[in-house]
Amino acid sequence: MRPAGQVDAMKRPFVFEEPEAMQQMTIRKLSTGLALVAAMTVQVATAQQDAGGPDPAAMPGAIKVLKDFPDWVTSVAYAPDGDSVAVGSYEQIQLFSAENLEPRKKLKVASGFARSMAFSPDGSLLAVGGYQSIDLWKTDDWSRAGTLKGHRGYVTGITFAADGSKLASSSEDARVLLWDVENQTSTLEFKELRTPIQSVAFSPDGKYLAYAVGDETLLSRAGAAKLINLETGEATAVEPAPEKAAMDVTFTSDSSKLLVGSMDEKVYAYTVDGKADGFFGGHSRPVNAVLVTAGDRLAISGSGGRFKKMNEVKFWNPTDGTEYATLDVHQAKVTDLALSPDGTRLLVASYDGTASVWDLQPLLEAAGLTETNDAEMDGEAAAATAATTLAQIITGDSRNAVAGEAKTIRVGVIGLDTSHSLAFTKVMNAENPDAAVAGCRVVAAYPHGSPDIESSVSRIPKYTEEIQKLDVKIVDSIDELLEQVDAVLLETNDGRPHLEQVLPVLKAGKPVFVDKPIAASLVDAIAIIEAAEHYGVPLFSSSSLRFMEAAQEVRSGKYGDVLGCDAYSPCSLEETHPDLYWYGIHGVETLFTVMGTGCEQVSRASTENFDVATGVWKDGRIGTFRGLRAGKTGYGGTAFCSKGIVALERFRGYGPLVESIVHFFKTGEAPVEQAETLEIYAFMTAADESKRQGGAPVRIEDVLSSARTEAHRKLVELKVLER
Repeated sequence: MRPAGQVDAMKRPFVFEEPEAMQQMTIRKLSTGLALVAAMTVQVATAQQDAGGPDPAAMPGAIKVLKDFPDWVTSVAYAPDGDSVAVGSYEQIQLFSAENLEPRKKLKVASGFARSMAFSPDGSLLAVGGYQSIDLWKTDDWSRAGTLKGHRGYVTGITFAADGSKLASSSEDARVLLWDVENQTSTLEFKELRTPIQSVAFSPDGKYLAYAVGDETLLSRAGAAKLINLETGEATAVEPAPEKAAMDVTFTSDSSKLLVGSMDEKVYAYTVDGKADGFFGGHSRPVNAVLVTAGDRLAISGSGGRFKKMNEVKFWNPTDGTEYATLDVHQAKVTDLALSPDGTRLLVASYDGTASVWDLQPLLEAAGLTETNDAEMDGEAAAATAATTLAQIITGDSRNAVAGEAKTIRVGVIGLDTSHSLAFTKVMNAENPDAAVAGCRVVAAYPHGSPDIESSVSRIPKYTEEIQKLDVKIVDSIDELLEQVDAVLLETNDGRPHLEQVLPVLKAGKPVFVDKPIAASLVDAIAIIEAAEHYGVPLFSSSSLRFMEAAQEVRSGKYGDVLGCDAYSPCSLEETHPDLYWYGIHGVETLFTVMGTGCEQVSRASTENFDVATGVWKDGRIGTFRGLRAGKTGYGGTAFCSKGIVALERFRGYGPLVESIVHFFKTGEAPVEQAETLEIYAFMTAADESKRQGGAPVRIEDVLSSARTEAHRKLVELKVLER
């Protein structure tokens, strides 16, 4: 996020009936000036007909698309005098004329990507954040003025104080450093415990420093944003915190409000005392960048990531949530935004390796946000609604269209050899379903089972009969099923056929939940996830034990930092699967829910009735899984946290998992990162290898490396990937 110059104070505060609660802003489309919005969306639809995807240069308002960068475009900035723009990528900054966007010069980044950058207020310096350092460049001759060293990870954010004397930087190393620019020394440090800090911003009046906190890899952990009073040193955490990692922070020009973009697809608003003031919920992907302009009457937010598509830039009113327009033209997530000093041009950075430049003047005029047209515009509401809805239908995007009853998502089930098939269907097809699961209904099922697993063979006739009583049609093939559904539950109890079964689902573009085990080998697990990424289709897999209430509380940070965990579950064996895949997965999923990713090695002790697999995480933490095959069994464990020792309990059955599946089908947002799922299966595979080696430690990366090679070969044979 890069602010424009000084702009007018906000005319109206956020107002809600219950100001202490986080209530979603009303989202409505601009009435007058709809021609601009409709034209933008129609142009996107036309461009998307080409095999290469939408062309930003074909959009109304598009000035130019800057290309030929070595990798992702990670940061952008306008010089305060409006003369030049800077675009950051891998190991370089490219400078362009702001007027004609012709290239001028390339600057070498000391190490890695230019993750962040900012011009000093007087324009004499450009600060560039790379890996573990910040380069300072003199803009008069583009010579290096110095290098600030002190961070131990990528520098994710840079901001100058209004007088240019101080610079603040945020980093993956969980620290914010305050620097004296003239002396190039660090004068103050703010630190979070092991959680990356994603962005930092000074308030325009110089009284506050805000920063965004969150780990992009831990989606079930809440984010945070902190406000530091620079006069007193007092730190205030915003409340309530974003539901997921906070990615960007920016102040309104009068320093009265803080906007926070989050992985949970929202932009939150807070007062400077940390109190909730509403949120904008118009995005469908994580919000990575936010800024305000036009006298704080226009907010611009950029999103994308986690899944393909929906790499959007949205223009909206931060006072009441009015959404003016959406740009959805980049092929990968939007990473950064920058405004020209006069607020009439927008520079957008993206992981697709481009930066696009936009003329905002038509939008500002249509929205009544120019100095000469300051009135709020109403127009003919009925005609505007019709025009907006038509534009959204053309683009295939009706998320914000005014409509009647929401469309029911038709769900298909593959596999009727597990109790999950019936249990999930009963929840979704209930006569009066809970609000959290309403909107999805199982309509068809393909019974398939495995002839060499007795429990599979014996269950199918009964479960087929029972599911038909729930108004579910039985079909003879997966292809027939896919013709009748919008989303799929892959429930086959046997993990061996999952890769074969999921491929037609992915090719058909249907979001899919794959029940445990995701596969019967690490090779197939990797192949399934890589195939989903190849086809751009949302997919996730999880045990219901992940959603145990206490485990979720621990993961959210309620009890402080997690220092270790011992988890247990039944661990019956099935000779067709690796030992822990069949039932031990429940306890291992509990372990990773609490500990998160980062396990480096596993060792296992095994007897006839018990297993103990011990994992060592890269930060020195230790977690264990105990598998039970004798005596009283159950599900649970103990989490060792910085603020207490917590019993892992309060498992509420399948309900929370089904709620997550329904949310996933509606939004495409998986509650579990695929990298974490793979690490879970790598942990169990390494545990098997350790058993074969007499309990010797086995490295996670070793089993992953060999499995990735085999998975790629398999996908080539299946003609999913080319060689």
